[in-house]
Amino acid sequence: MPFVEHEWYKNLTVLLQKHAERYGIGVQIIDADQNVRDEVEIRRRQIASKAASLVEPGDVVLIDGGPIAQYLAKELKEKKEITVITNSVVVFDTLNRTPGITLISTGGAVRYSSQALVGPTAEGALKELRADKLFLMVSGIALDFGLSHHTISEVTIKQAMIRSAREVILLADHTAFGAQTGIQVAPLTVVHRLVTDDALAPSIRLEISKAGIQLLIV
Repeated sequence: MPFVEHEWYKNLTVLLQKHAERYGIGVQIIDADQNVRDEVEIRRRQIASKAASLVEPGDVVLIDGGPIAQYLAKELKEKKEITVITNSVVVFDTLNRTPGITLISTGGAVRYSSQALVGPTAEGALKELRADKLFLMVSGIALDFGLSHHTISEVTIKQAMIRSAREVILLADHTAFGAQTGIQVAPLTVVHRLVTDDALAPSIRLEISKAGIQLLIV
């Protein structure tokens, strides 16, 4: 249960507000957890904007499903003469009927929780496709364990995407680093460029650069 929903916390805030009113003091109750979540979402939007700037006319781009995918799709609506391949229902719906964009779905079975298309149909489609750039998203990034994710069906589609792309561009805010979320997708060395935010620790930035990955910080 979130901290602010505990009954004792609610009672405490009511007493604090009453006491403050008695002395004519203004009180504002701030949900610190919500503030952190809001800040992360702002950073994800910035990452998406930077990622979109890497897309040029004529590019074939492959967009993975993930927390930054919808923001990236919205940014790409301004692009012309590009082809977008995706296994994300959200990305497909966002870009559908956008002039100047050729949109291709991988097909497959829909995972309700992530709205990602997965399974043999999606993986088979990727064998017949080649993308100039893959915008990849994972739930965990560690220097030793590499890229990881929590669901096997999404892991295998991400691996198929990596095989189908000439360049792998990882999109991740700083909260994904240091986590090992169960199943390895690939070693960190498959990544060509990483777009992340400026809250990423300098020590991690250094190690990533040593691995030969180009860092783009927003």
